[in-house]
Amino acid sequence: GNTFQVDFKGSYFTNRQMIEELCLVLVISILLLFFILAAQFESLLQPFIILSELIIDIFAAMLVLWICGVSLNLMSMIGIVVMCGIVINDSILKVDTINRLRKDGMGLKHAIMEAGGRRLKSILMTSLTTILAIAPFLVRGDMGSDLQYPLSLALIAGMVAGTLVSVFFIPLAYYVIYKNTEKR
Repeated sequence: GNTFQVDFKGSYFTNRQMIEELCLVLVISILLLFFILAAQFESLLQPFIILSELIIDIFAAMLVLWICGVSLNLMSMIGIVVMCGIVINDSILKVDTINRLRKDGMGLKHAIMEAGGRRLKSILMTSLTTILAIAPFLVRGDMGSDLQYPLSLALIAGMVAGTLVSVFFIPLAYYVIYKNTEKR
């Protein structure tokens, strides 16, 4: 009766644990964000409009990572978490602007168009500064840039998708949800 004990250790296992923790952090922060937005907008529907963007952005980031053959590792997860934080801001501001314009007595379609016009410049500036600041990390040559490549790829893919979502999808979702509440 000799008994053997096998134990696996290494970066793969610690990274896997960290990715699981990061996913948990992302879920908790999205839940917190939902409750904060629900309180701010005094609505349970509007946070869903805003948070629906994250699903599209995370999917886009993962799709680009998959197409480029980059694994979902610690760096790409950090990129996704950072991207979520930056990109959600545009949608919050857009929905807030639409709400304020409607409160001031503007019609639904007019408020959505006006908010789109007012927020377009700031949304594009936020996205372009982030994307252009991270773009140099896409050049791979030395070990450091290989490490930052997944992070920058996930961030840029998510930001591009997020910008399109903020500009086109969010107003559309808002309109579809609220078109029946409009006074004739």
